[in-house]
Amino acid sequence: MNLCYGRSEFVPATRKKQFFLVGVTLVAFAPFLNKAFHIDDPLFLWMAQQIVTHPLDPYGFSVNWAYSAEPMWRAMQNPPLCSYYMALVAFLFGWSEPALHLAFLVWTIISILGVFAVARRFCGEPLIAALLTLFTPVFVVSATNVMCDVMLLALWLWAIEFWLAGLDQDCWPYFAASGILISFASLTKYFGIALVPLLAGYSLARYWKNWPHLFFLLIPCVTVVAYECWTKAQYGQGLFSYAIFYSRVVLSTSTTPFVAQLLYGLSFIGGCLLAPLFFSLTNFRKLWAGFIFLLAALIAVWFWLPINPAWRLGDNLAAVRIEAGIFIAIAIGLTVLLMTDLLQSIGVLPVKDGIKRPWSDSWFLGLWIGGTFVFAVFFNWSITARTILPMAPAVAIVLVRQFENKRWPIIACAIVSLLVAVADYRQANSARIAADIFRQKFHNELGTIWFQSHWGFQYYMRQWGAQIFDARASDVATGDIIITPRNNNVAVTISPDVFFSTSEESIALFPFVSTMSMGTGASFYSEIRGPLPWAIARVAPEVYYMSSFR
Repeated sequence: MNLCYGRSEFVPATRKKQFFLVGVTLVAFAPFLNKAFHIDDPLFLWMAQQIVTHPLDPYGFSVNWAYSAEPMWRAMQNPPLCSYYMALVAFLFGWSEPALHLAFLVWTIISILGVFAVARRFCGEPLIAALLTLFTPVFVVSATNVMCDVMLLALWLWAIEFWLAGLDQDCWPYFAASGILISFASLTKYFGIALVPLLAGYSLARYWKNWPHLFFLLIPCVTVVAYECWTKAQYGQGLFSYAIFYSRVVLSTSTTPFVAQLLYGLSFIGGCLLAPLFFSLTNFRKLWAGFIFLLAALIAVWFWLPINPAWRLGDNLAAVRIEAGIFIAIAIGLTVLLMTDLLQSIGVLPVKDGIKRPWSDSWFLGLWIGGTFVFAVFFNWSITARTILPMAPAVAIVLVRQFENKRWPIIACAIVSLLVAVADYRQANSARIAADIFRQKFHNELGTIWFQSHWGFQYYMRQWGAQIFDARASDVATGDIIITPRNNNVAVTISPDVFFSTSEESIALFPFVSTMSMGTGASFYSEIRGPLPWAIARVAPEVYYMSSFR
């Protein structure tokens, strides 16, 4: 191995294209900088606030994130590096939404530049691959939150880029840099450690004598072991192993049949990675194949996709079945494209452009996509769009390798993805609006103002002094008020007999697209609300119930 004298391999080949990507990213995400904190954002925020005062004890407090207070390390199934970054940003610039969203926009830009860097090794149009990743529903929505997902993707991509640069130049500093980045990725989200087998497999498939380089992959392995030992000493439980245990416990209680789980996963893949739908419209033969896939998917949805009564689909049932069928058909089409790419690489199928690519590259993309899919659908505690995000760049690369007309599908993807992001933006902001309404209405009340449920609503209600209702410990009194959202998480059912009266407050949402509204089948953040990551449907307003205790 050498010290990499000469020009570094990871220097961008075209600065103009990089600047263009940065500009497009800034323009696309600038309108979302004031988005309210949403879903699990508060967990990362509260951990960051803890880090500011107790930097070596990130989980050392309690939080009510289910029905009652529990240690933070039980409620939070993510490592702390993202919150450390957030704490640094907030210490310098404050805790406002624009400040933190702007700080996380940095990771969005780094991710897109990472796609460009990696894609140029696997396809002839890395700019198109980067734009396809940027304008994917799962990426756009995830990048408008302040959770750890896009930060993970940025570290994931640059770890791959440095590793590939190391293989190309036989350069040990690149391997070391990649090992360090994998360590950071694993401390951002536990799935980051999956890069170890992915890069090890690719290195050996590319050239079996690359095995000495694999010693650099011990860096993240040692990091994870050290983190496990430190958290066990600090909290009495190793948190990496606890995350695995938690997923196993949740999955062990699931009664969802394998076929239904597979269909849920395919639906999320197709809805989150929408681009194959628009690409198929540019090719007549693939369009006919798409119709066949759609027919098969609709039959599968009709016979094997169970509809949970808790989803309360009502008049949206037919639309949800059709959309699930479309999304599953997209996922099937993506699988066929991936298999085509693999077969072309080994000479079984002809290559259109006449360029035969190394089989190890195709297998690398296949393992990248397939490994993420298996984890997201069968090993994570719940199917969520966020766990699908790491495969988005690999899917974009495969599409660029398989299709010729790549321009107008980007525009179509951008329009749909931004509409989905706007719907999620409106949903998030509705919780902040509701909290402000209740502050104005009840801040002069003599009794305690209680509320149920979590996510961003809990964050904003706590800001003005309302108290989270604890199913085990709250001591309510006559005249106290409790506020309960209809569309939120883990609310305790309380008998109406204990209330004097109940009234409602409604807040309108984006009218025809949703990522998580009750009754639409949309469940971007967990499949427990439906089989779709997002939906086109009649979207009911958010409803909040206000009740006064006797």
